[in-house]
Amino acid sequence: MNAPAPLDSVEPTSAGERGLALIVDDEASSHRLLGLMLAKEGFRTLAAFNGREALELFERERPDIVFMDVMMPEMDGLEATQRIKALVGADFIPVIFLTALKDEQCLLRCIEAGGDDFLAKPFSFTRLRARVLAMERVRDLQRALAAKQQLLERLLEHDQEEKQLAERVWTQAVKYQNASIPAIGLIERPATIFNGDLVLMGYLPDGGLRILLGDFTGHGLAATIGALPVADTFHAMTAKGFDDSALLAELNHKLYRFLPTERFMAAYLISIPGQGDSLGWWNGGMPAAYQRTATGLNELPSHALPLGIQAELQDPVMRHTSLAAGDRLLLMSDGLLEAENQQGRMFVHEELSAVLETWEPGTPILPALMTCFDTHCTGTEQTDDVAVVEIPLDIGLLRCQSVT
Repeated sequence: MNAPAPLDSVEPTSAGERGLALIVDDEASSHRLLGLMLAKEGFRTLAAFNGREALELFERERPDIVFMDVMMPEMDGLEATQRIKALVGADFIPVIFLTALKDEQCLLRCIEAGGDDFLAKPFSFTRLRARVLAMERVRDLQRALAAKQQLLERLLEHDQEEKQLAERVWTQAVKYQNASIPAIGLIERPATIFNGDLVLMGYLPDGGLRILLGDFTGHGLAATIGALPVADTFHAMTAKGFDDSALLAELNHKLYRFLPTERFMAAYLISIPGQGDSLGWWNGGMPAAYQRTATGLNELPSHALPLGIQAELQDPVMRHTSLAAGDRLLLMSDGLLEAENQQGRMFVHEELSAVLETWEPGTPILPALMTCFDTHCTGTEQTDDVAVVEIPLDIGLLRCQSVT
């Protein structure tokens, strides 16, 4: 049997300096001895003689450390500890079990109940000091970590609020001049709050329509930094009737000057003149667009570099194709094509061709396309922005259904 260390050899600490200790034991002798030791260590103490009393005192006084006997009447230490740990939640208030037991299964049950350490009977002052110091160190680290976690959560919440506000301002600034045309089918699904895919629509002075679908490098806020100058330039030059090549050259010039070297914007530019008899198109680095006619499916592939890569745009010339009644056009960003299913297969490799084969002349494809896409992506997380535009190539329909 180990004798307790002589207490008069220990320099006393001011009473209460280290907090409040709750001693839970059905033996008065344990309370007296442990209370004296803890007082020497600078603790104020409370005494409970069973688990039920311990819970009442704990809720009322909220001690800084608990010394808990295992075997007690009315409520044992295991149940009392479980309830105490439930009360403290994420906070850390150490519970040190007081036990003379050597049974390993009993010790395991103490840990499972929420115990943090053990102090063997008969009490050794040196061991008590070691246990208290260790628990205080863990408690202080845990509380410091919890404080940092709370600060991080507040910062993240503030950051989210700032992003949401910026997104509303960005959307208003970029899209407020867009013509709203119900006949055009449009799907936009950003991977984050900000959408790196940009859709702009505006009427030309002759009553024609111009549409730009752009895809900036990456996604999120970093992918939208070029959206404001692109939108301002697009709407200003479209309203004044600048031709398509001049618009492309100006957009390229601004993005080259404005964006970092590794940033650029792939884009479609679509132009339907007021006569509505032809389709002008330019594809710089975007997936192939598809024109559905009465006789088949025409592919409109990329033929130029994205905007903002070179100082001078090498191929700003629009391609042209004739239009007939019932023709429709499908544009899409690579976020649609590259979306993976749970097996890692991209949408472009799985279902896109099959959906396009079902596209009947004169009918919309967008509902069937997105239903198939959603089925493909079930159980996966979207990692890139998705934008899809379907346009009925009838300028009369597009003009008469416009909303200002």
